Amino acid sequence: MERRVRAAVGAIVWSMMTALAAAQPGIPKGTQLNPGRVTAGAGNFITIGCVSREGQSTPPVFAITDSRSKPPAEYRLEGDPDLLGLHVGHTVEIGGPITPASGTRTGADASAPTLKMQSLTYISTTCVKLQ
Repeated sequence: MERRVRAAVGAIVWSMMTALAAAQPGIPKGTQLNPGRVTAGAGNFITIGCVSREGQSTPPVFAITDSRSKPPAEYRLEGDPDLLGLHVGHTVEIGGPITPASGTRTGADASAPTLKMQSLTYISTTCVKLQ
């Protein structure tokens, strides 16, 4: 009898663990954890800052604020929206080429240049003000 109870409990625990693992959302399909590594120079720029989402527009618009400069520098981000969405409110290092602000944008970020994300390195789960 004790052997049957142990087997039943083991089966229940195994099925619960399998279901729990399948229920975890994880990283969206097709999203790269680190799309590549970029070094500064040769048209590439590296910034460290806090990722934010601007409004609820579709497609989403993301920005990064680099607090190492006075006043803090802000860049619009062009890249994988699933990956950027995972890092809203996080401190990250993002590298890639910068394009100047276009005259067609409106709103608070109209003058912010665009940083095309070619690499993303996670730093912290919170927005850290860097000096």
